[in-house]
Amino acid sequence: MINRIPYTRVAAPLLLLITAATLSACASAPIPSDAISLSKDAVNRAVSAGATQYAPLQMKMAQDKMFLMERAIGEKKYVKVKELAEQIQVDTNLAERIAITAKVQKDLKDAQSGIQVFKNELLQAPSAGFAPSNNQTR
Repeated sequence: MINRIPYTRVAAPLLLLITAATLSACASAPIPSDAISLSKDAVNRAVSAGATQYAPLQMKMAQDKMFLMERAIGEKKYVKVKELAEQIQVDTNLAERIAITAKVQKDLKDAQSGIQVFKNELLQAPSAGFAPSNNQTR
């Protein structure tokens, strides 16, 4: 006589329990609304800072990830949505900082150029009596 171990009686409910737990874990991921809105705000800030002009590569990467995030929202892949939202924030923060730095450097260059023009005008201006005299008073 062959002794049968009742694996099927234990394995079937256990397998069903594991499957149910796995499915409920996947379905329970909430939509990351805060991350989505923060990423959209970051894109808007970067665009306002001129990042599309001064940091086009970083903005393109952020916009591509925004497209993927929108698709992941539609597919209800909320873990992927959160990851992409965080990456979008990083890309747009970098783009915003690059744009601000480029604008400041341009303003600095313009200011230095203006100072040089002003110096040249002062050096070429005729003496208006403000030059110190070489006569010493006793």
